Amino acid sequence: MRSKEVSRRLGSIAEVRASIQTHRDRIASQVEERYTPASTDAAAGYPQTYFDHMDHELATVETRLVEAEDAHIRRLVRLAELRRRRGEVVKNLYDKQVAGRGVLADLYKGREFELTAVEGSTPQKPQALAEQVDQTVKLLRDPGVEIPEPAVAGIAVEFEAVALDLETSLKPLQEVRGLVTRAAKAADGTRQIVHVAIEAYDRVFPWVAQNLESLFRLVGERELADRIRTSARRVTRRRDDDPKAEAQGDEALDAAAEAMANEAADAVEPEADTTEAAPAA
Repeated sequence: MRSKEVSRRLGSIAEVRASIQTHRDRIASQVEERYTPASTDAAAGYPQTYFDHMDHELATVETRLVEAEDAHIRRLVRLAELRRRRGEVVKNLYDKQVAGRGVLADLYKGREFELTAVEGSTPQKPQALAEQVDQTVKLLRDPGVEIPEPAVAGIAVEFEAVALDLETSLKPLQEVRGLVTRAAKAADGTRQIVHVAIEAYDRVFPWVAQNLESLFRLVGERELADRIRTSARRVTRRRDDDPKAEAQGDEALDAAAEAMANEAADAVEPEADTTEAAPAA
């Protein structure tokens, strides 16, 4: 899905280029009729060349816009895939942490914190969960207190086995967190490239459109000139009337695309800092 800022610009380019390519020969002939140079060879083909040059300028900024946003969307897709994967490993680790601390809380009444360094709710956010599990693993392997007698005789917990299971599930989360961070930074970079492509468009398109409009008006093609002006205004009016509008548009450049790309990931990993209470000790 194209962002609104890019889509609007591509639409204006398409309209103006279509006008150039459709009316180039006829308008060029009218321009030539208005001017008969002393040397016919000196101006032979010049109007056609001028139209070709304007079309090339528009084609260049169009290609740059499309390529920049396509690359950015690919980065967003990769980021969404990694966030989905992170959500899956978070859920797996969260379930194990809740189950493990629940067993310890029931078996060693009132000693849960001493044995696992955990109290209160088990976090669902990746960083907080990873930090809590890391502390739990370390304490299970090297308890800070003497292991108390279980509430029920004949039941024992293999602390090393629990620690190993939690550690095994923690490593994928630590790895994918790093991948998500790098992918987010890469998406920031491609977003800036899109902004640069938009700035290049805004430097070129208005002047090309004004030149073409002037040529059309020069030879009396008022209707064609009006259409060129309308295409140009579609992009420039917001910026001219409200300087803040374009800045706001840049901030929301890929909001729609990113929202779509992250929809599945958000369903697994809520954006809000939600927590779920641990089983009562």
